[in-house]
Amino acid sequence: MADFTFIHAADIHLDSPMLGLARSASVPADRLRDATRGALSNLVELAIEERASFVVIAGDLYDGTWREMRTGLFAVEQFARLTAAGILVFIIHGNHDAENRITRHLQMPEGVVVFGAKACSSHALPELGVVVHGQSFGTAATYDNLSAGYCPPVAGMFNIALLHTALEGGHAHAPYAPCKVSELIGSGHQYWALGHVHQHAVLSSHPHIVYPGNLQGRHAHEPGPKGAVVVRVEQGRVADVEHRVLDEVRWSAVELDVSGMLDRREVFEALDDALIAARKEAGRPLIARITIVMGGALGAKLSSDPQWLDAEVRAAALRLGADIWIEKVVGKTNGIAAYRLPAVLAELLEGAANDPECVDAVSSELAELLAKAPVDLADESTPLLTAARTGDGKALVEQAQRLLAAKLDPRP
Repeated sequence: MADFTFIHAADIHLDSPMLGLARSASVPADRLRDATRGALSNLVELAIEERASFVVIAGDLYDGTWREMRTGLFAVEQFARLTAAGILVFIIHGNHDAENRITRHLQMPEGVVVFGAKACSSHALPELGVVVHGQSFGTAATYDNLSAGYCPPVAGMFNIALLHTALEGGHAHAPYAPCKVSELIGSGHQYWALGHVHQHAVLSSHPHIVYPGNLQGRHAHEPGPKGAVVVRVEQGRVADVEHRVLDEVRWSAVELDVSGMLDRREVFEALDDALIAARKEAGRPLIARITIVMGGALGAKLSSDPQWLDAEVRAAALRLGADIWIEKVVGKTNGIAAYRLPAVLAELLEGAANDPECVDAVSSELAELLAKAPVDLADESTPLLTAARTGDGKALVEQAQRLLAAKLDPRP
């Protein structure tokens, strides 16, 4: 049995849009739209540099049926680069690119093997002593345990099984093709190349059961480095599994605690430092969700005008001019006491929160405005609007108290 190297990737979601950036005028849409393409190109370059014998893609090469033919053409172009270098490609389809979802097809280069959905099948590479097993999704909503019907391992060979699965669930991904880790361990295959979960994880090393994560983060809930794994096999055993970063653009969560700061200048100097540090750590263009933890009089002032704060944070990123874009600005309070309203006004507002007629009157006045407001405006960054939309009278008055306190605060 020969020593060899292969690359395990999954969840490429080719031409998937970057979510949550539509309202940001400064974001270069064309550049970010092509981020998944850049990540796939990086994968091809990695395989060539590592002199890999083959690449396995464990589902969701595509994000759904192609919006335009250039999606399929780009995939063919990249796989042709691999096969021209003598590198084979093995692909299964997952829930996003299940057989019934992809209505357009282009013939792949010779040397690209796409497993069907009717049953598990196997492809042998006798010169390496390898057998690759796999089964694609026929439909997106595949809730059967596909692993239970997988081809048995071939004795005397290194067996790699490609599977798109949520395993036993318990995470944010839909429970497709569920199975237990113990079932995979007992199957006899030496390497389970999984897909579907977008976070890299090695779930077992005897045998290896691995999620590579997705190649490119696509929204704020997929932060941090993304890529594929390089697997080195020596004397019929996995010698090394190394995660390699391949994303073109990095999503990041940046939290800034300003509760101990004295003025706005200090806040934005700290924000500049935090953004520069995040960009340096990423080593590539950065899309950041900024959470500002606020308290005291300064925090009350900052939170009193969310639109201004949002614009100032975005302006800070533009001033840095270092491929940093802001996805969202979220304000949080830490409970530190701010400026207190005059007793008479505070008592009046507290009484309003417990007066059903007052709450109903306020809700009635706001109804027309709320009907016109976009639904996605009510989130953690707009607590006043969220309270109004949910009919939470007490929270509505509390937010009004905060805004009034900030406006009336005589301190700088």
